[in-house]
This record gives sequence, C-alpha cells and structure tokens, in this order.
Amino acid sequence: MKASITTDGRRILARIDYANGRGRDAAKRIPGARPEWDRTVTPNVFKCWSYPQTMDTCRAFRKEFGDELTVLPVLAKWAQEEVTRERSLETLRAEAIDNVDLSRVEWEAPALYAALRNRRYQISGVGFILTGRTVVLGDDPGLGKTLQGLAAVIQSDSKEILVACRRTATRAVWENETHRWAPGIAVFVAQGSATERKAVIEAYQDHTVAGFEGARKMLVINIEMMRAKRVEDADGKVSAQPLWPYLSDSRTNWDAIIIDECHNALASTKNVQSKSITQWRFGAMQIRRRLRADGLAIAMSGTPFRSKLEKAWGTLNWLAPEKFSSFWRWAETHFGVEQGRYAKVIGGGAKVLEPRDADAWQRMLRPWYLKRTKKDAAPDLPDIVFAGTPIGEDADSPCYVQIEMDPAQAKLYWEMEAEAEAHTPTGRITATGVLAEITRLRQFANASGIVGEGRSVSPALPSGKIEWLVDFINEREDTGVKVVIASSFSEMVELTASVLRKECGVEVLTLTGATSDKDRARLVERFQDPDDSLQVVILNRNAGGESITLDRADDMVVIDQPWISDSDEQLIARIHRVSRIHQVTVYRLISSGTIDEWMASLTDEQREAIKSASPEALAEYAIAGSK
Repeated sequence: MKASITTDGRRILARIDYANGRGRDAAKRIPGARPEWDRTVTPNVFKCWSYPQTMDTCRAFRKEFGDELTVLPVLAKWAQEEVTRERSLETLRAEAIDNVDLSRVEWEAPALYAALRNRRYQISGVGFILTGRTVVLGDDPGLGKTLQGLAAVIQSDSKEILVACRRTATRAVWENETHRWAPGIAVFVAQGSATERKAVIEAYQDHTVAGFEGARKMLVINIEMMRAKRVEDADGKVSAQPLWPYLSDSRTNWDAIIIDECHNALASTKNVQSKSITQWRFGAMQIRRRLRADGLAIAMSGTPFRSKLEKAWGTLNWLAPEKFSSFWRWAETHFGVEQGRYAKVIGGGAKVLEPRDADAWQRMLRPWYLKRTKKDAAPDLPDIVFAGTPIGEDADSPCYVQIEMDPAQAKLYWEMEAEAEAHTPTGRITATGVLAEITRLRQFANASGIVGEGRSVSPALPSGKIEWLVDFINEREDTGVKVVIASSFSEMVELTASVLRKECGVEVLTLTGATSDKDRARLVERFQDPDDSLQVVILNRNAGGESITLDRADDMVVIDQPWISDSDEQLIARIHRVSRIHQVTVYRLISSGTIDEWMASLTDEQREAIKSASPEALAEYAIAGSK
C-alpha cells in the first residue's frame, strides 16, 4: 500500500492508495487526519488527507507505510531543516554554551549581557528560545527566566512586545527588571482603573508618534486582561468578545508575546471550540493570532503543566495552533482514548496519566520545552533542607514539623470533625457540606476561632502553631537570620503577625491580596536589604507565592498545606534561588493527628478530585476520615 506526502507550507498533504478501504484506515491511524474536499463542484470531490506539519506526523507516516512512502522534495527539504533545528535545540539543552550570538544584547544591554555570561546556562536558554521561536521556558523558579526572555526579545530585534503576568509581577518583576537590565526598552504597565489602563494602552500605541520610531517598547498587562468571552451564534459560529480589544485587534502585530507563570492561563485540555474553555485561555488564543509569523511566543513557568501531563496540550496548542490542533487526536497518540458511558476517557480512566510510549512523548515535547532544575543549573546551590520527621512509614517520606494543638483549640477541632460544628465563646461555627468542613478543619488545625460580625469566622488564640512560631522567632533574636512565613489564609497571616510583634518585639510586615503594589515593592526592598532590621515577612501564598524574590531569608515556615502541591514549589522558590548561594531550611508545620496529615499525604490527583466535589472523591474522603 503506497502513500506520498508533501506540504502546502502549513499542513502535510497525503495521497494514499485506497486498497479496498485499507488505505482509508491507515490514513486515520496517523494522528490529526483530516479529509480535504473540493467543494467548488457538486458532488464534492475528495482531494487528499491533511495533517499537522510536525516531525511526529512524518515519523508516524514512516512507521505506517515504511518503504512504500514517498516524500516529495518540498516536504523533504522542510523535514531536513527541522531535524537540523531539533539537533541544535538538543545541543542547547545538553550543555551551557558560549557560542550563541548575543551581539545585539551586548551592544544594547551590556549589564544584561554580563549577567548572562556569569550564568552560562542562561545563554543556552536564550539560544533555545531564538532557535525554537515558540517555546516553553520551564526552568525551576529562581533560575532567571525573566532575564532570558529579555535577552531573547532584544537579540531577535523585537519592537512590539507584550508581556502578560500576574498582577503582582507587572511592576515588581517586569517593569523593574526591564529598567534594570534592558533600559533601552520603553515599558508601559497597564494597571489601575479601567480609565488608567486605557490611557496606558493609548500611550503605548502613540509611542512611535512621539519620536521614538524603531525603539523597542513593551506593554505589560496582568493575565486577567487577556480574557475574552466566547460567544456562539444561532448557527454555531464562535466569536470572541475580548475584554481589551486592542490586544487581539486585526491591526495589532506583536513581535514577541510572553506569558509569565503560564500555568495560570494555558495549562488545559480545552480547545477554542469547547464551551468550558476559560476566558483567560480563550483570550490568549485570540492574542496569539496577532503574533508576527516569525515572532517569539514564550510561555514561562517552573510548573507549566500543573503536574498533569495531559494539560501540556493547552500550552502546546497556544505555541503552535496549527500543529497541535486537536486535543483528542493528540491524547489518542500519547495516552489512548476510550469511549466511556457518557464521554471520552483518556488513558483508560487512570488518575495519573503516563505516556504510552515514553520515547515518543519525549520526541514530541523536547523541541518545544526547555526545563533545567536548580541542580542542573547551579550544582553549587545547596539542596533545600526540610526540617522535622517523616509522617509516613517510609523513612524517606516527606518531613514535617509535628505540633500538638492547644487543648482549647483541639476541643473546637474535634467538635467540628465529629458534628460539623464547633462552639466558641462568641458563638457557634458550622460547616455545610464536605468541602466547607475540610476548610474549617484546616483552619482549626491552625488556630482556635471566634465568630465576629455578620457570623464571620476569624482565627484566634490559642494556637499550637503560633506558640511554636513565637519560640522559633525568639531563638533567632539578634542573629540577623531573616524568615519568611506563609499561610493559605490571610486572616491567619494577620493574627500571626500581630502575636509575633507583641510577643517577640520584632517588626513584621505582611503581604496579602490587600497589599498595594507600592507597599509590596517596599516590603521586598527592605527585606532584601542586608542592612535593614526587618527580619520577618508573613505572606499569603496566593499573593506572595509567585513573582517575588525574598532570597535574603535562610528559613521559611509553611503554616498549612496547599490544595495544589505545585504552589509549594513556587512558594519555596521565593527564597531558594541561584541569585544567592546559601542554605535554605523549610519548616512545614502540621498539627498531629489532624487533617494536616491527610492533606500532606494526598496526591495531586486526589486533591483535584476532592476540590471538584465528585461523588467518588467525597466517598474517598469519608473513608479516609474514618481511619
């Protein structure tokens, strides 16, 4: 059975012998098969099969047809160039090298060039971006992804640059780091009210009119500004209503688009046609269409797939929509897809998906994804020390600091576990539903509680964990050791700060969702100053767990466990960074015998299932809670 393949520049086109229907079956076994028809005549005439133009497709054809496959010259030339590109990317991945052309960076941003020369793995990273053009930079947090991105946009001669990031990173990271390392780039930060953001965008648009034609300029937005509403008309045609139309307007042409902490917007299995696609991701796909054909699309995150390999597709789809056009076809190739009772099931319904062919998975992913760990990039950086004792039977299981609850605190905790309600001196606290009960138990494992105005619930003393923290900070009096403390609950942050100020006599600053950008920047500046007396910072992990550097700290105390384990990796990376080679010790607190131990032992899949409140997950919770 013979086949010949070529390309139209966007997709691979195939003509396959019919062979009594076997050719059609073979065509469909190649991932991404789509029949092409000539619809200018009646009846329509079948022309050929088309597929995503990737090396995966080429390899699948060779495997299916062997020596009976004919590759026409135009596709053969592209494949040869692609193989050469893949080899170049592998060289850049394998070692830190010096022969990447950074002449434009050296001329325009000498301080940035000098910084890259001091960390050769960053030069390799810039080379990977410039060679791949559309890539995921997945280095561990703290390895300098921002600097690599800045160098890439300069060396690629990008003039129109869009950066989407967490709100807290717009100024603290992208504005400040660009001013420091690449002062030739004019930075416009769209923050504040809608009127203020509109004014910034207009100023960005008018920048060349003001006599700066040819200069580089960067528009920095928070990820929420990418949102676009998915609208479907009566005929089923899908259109987008963007929150900020300029970002995806047909007259807008970006030379480079960077989505920082991309897992917040891109990690997904939903295509643009899906009704359940998030507005963030739907908007990101609209913006992606405005990227210049040879522009840079850079997705940055130390945890880009949120520990779920199948969610890699969402990021790959953003990078290369033509090549990764169908989630289900991609999933069929790498995990297998079955038709369940009500919907398709990936990987036989396994909770943890593993690729069917690990080598094929790597071949698919590696040209798009660069990941270096801190150990890879900075072998002289000491490993993190996790204080405490293992909570599992295995001596190598994760270590936690186990704390006994105060008796009054324990009374409230056990009342809540037994009756889904607890009686405080100021009133009764109840929990309606399993998820609410889990939250209340997590709060009582941290501290006692009181009922305030409007039946609101706030943490209160006594607290075994806060008592431990008072001793912990007192032991570090006059040592100069700086400490970062983190909790999932802002009210716990404020209570802890109040007690430490009173009992330990130290200055404590807090960082929560209510902290202004100005106060946030001031907190970082003071904490990072070795001569400043500020010793303790307490942060809400959602507000301060990303896009911030606090590496003057040698110790971190994590008061409670998160729902997503990746957030702990991001959190700890605030103090464990290559920018300062030092020993980092992390103290993860759990109240003995409580839900803290259960949270610490959960897998990511179990956490996600319980958050979804599925019947199976809640049944598992009931079983776990009865042990």
